[in-house]
Amino acid sequence: MNTWYDLKLAVLQKMFAADDKIEKDESTLGYLAAMPHCANEGLAFLATAGKFITKSVKIAQMDIQNLISNSIANAIHEFSDTYSYQADEGQSFYFEVSGNGTCAIYVGDTLFDTITIETQGYEAFKGLITNTEKLPVKFEFTTSYPMALKNVAIYKESFADADAVVPFTDKIKYDMVALAPDFYMIDPQGIYYEGSYQQYLQTSDFYQEGTKTLVLDRDMIGSFTIYYRAYPEQITADTEDTYELPIDPEVYALLPLYMASELYKDDDLGIATSYRNEMEVGFERLVNSANLSAFEEFTSDSGWI
Repeated sequence: MNTWYDLKLAVLQKMFAADDKIEKDESTLGYLAAMPHCANEGLAFLATAGKFITKSVKIAQMDIQNLISNSIANAIHEFSDTYSYQADEGQSFYFEVSGNGTCAIYVGDTLFDTITIETQGYEAFKGLITNTEKLPVKFEFTTSYPMALKNVAIYKESFADADAVVPFTDKIKYDMVALAPDFYMIDPQGIYYEGSYQQYLQTSDFYQEGTKTLVLDRDMIGSFTIYYRAYPEQITADTEDTYELPIDPEVYALLPLYMASELYKDDDLGIATSYRNEMEVGFERLVNSANLSAFEEFTSDSGWI
């Protein structure tokens, strides 16, 4: 078993030729106290450069109808006084705007909300509209300076909250850290798309912005399974001895060598160096095996992707 207790015992056995159980005394307490930090170092080192911890999240993209015409929604509108657009009803909205001014939102003839806009470059605004009677909705922008507006949408659908309102952009960005707090990087060959007719295939039709943002085409309606490489869970002084480390056996086998080399270098540098060299040899083999080609491709006869 790859438990925290077993790992600690393996480290002590490397250092002291210990028995088959951990004795907590003056000779071991200092080392045991230092093990959580040392284990986290080793796990981060191995899990981000050797044998990765792979997890997945799901993203669903739905076909949400925009009540604003494409000619208005897809254009960039530049003005320096007022600009407005409206729909016969609406429960939520999205727009991107650059400049200084205000946006007044009317439901019927009643002012629902006023948004103060002070942006440099385009900034997204989205929210919910209280409109139980399905009255016409109007957005009126007012400015004394040049202002630009794009990607405008009024949706007849409501959402769970303002953050859930779908952007009306050709490319939709997903913050992977928000979706998966332990996110390290996207698996380059690990995105699968399920679209029409229940087809479920690997796809390379995505982009990355920086290292933490996934970008998908808005018109790819369906479900995505995103496989990603994860940071290991942090071990602390309160971690239970029965905690099982979520790593493969070949990674687990290198951890005692790494930890013993770090903990023992002030006591016996020769032994510590020997363990570190042994760990590096194993690590090199691990990296080579992890980097073996696993390329896949497919062809769609229908041309849907």
